[in-house]
Amino acid sequence: MKKFLFALPGVALWCLGACATKPPAAPPAPVAAAPAPEEPAPELRILEPEFSISSIAILQAELINTRFKVRLRVDNPNGFPVELSTFNYELYGAGRYWAEGREAGLLVIPPEGYAEKDLFLLMNFMNMKREVLDQVIALKAVKYRFSGDVTVSAGGEPLPRFTMRFDRSGESPVVR
Repeated sequence: MKKFLFALPGVALWCLGACATKPPAAPPAPVAAAPAPEEPAPELRILEPEFSISSIAILQAELINTRFKVRLRVDNPNGFPVELSTFNYELYGAGRYWAEGREAGLLVIPPEGYAEKDLFLLMNFMNMKREVLDQVIALKAVKYRFSGDVTVSAGGEPLPRFTMRFDRSGESPVVR
């Protein structure tokens, strides 16, 4: 019985210890997944229109001055229409200044398309190299440089107007 009495305090402590411990914690409740962060709206970028001269036509040849019609082609690489409003330009032929001008309300270019505009110029051949004059008279192709700035806006898109510079060189046929 002594053994029993001696073991009784140990059993009592064990029982009390078992009652004092906390029951195992319940598994955590499932947490709703946080909503995925909103992706920023895709940035709408406007690609610059591309300028070229399709042809140079002689309208009237005089002794010193010649009147020309320059056909300007503007390509729109964007998926939306682009409007060109104020337009300032300089035209050089074979490295020499030919003419300059300013246009307003120029063009609306369709998405991924092109538009053409005729520019009417008066060129003075007094300062022109004789070989360039001979090329024009013979209706041969002429190397040109066309530069300036233009105000661009995206038709119907929430983009502000901006002014872009352009500087394009190429070769154009001279036609009558």
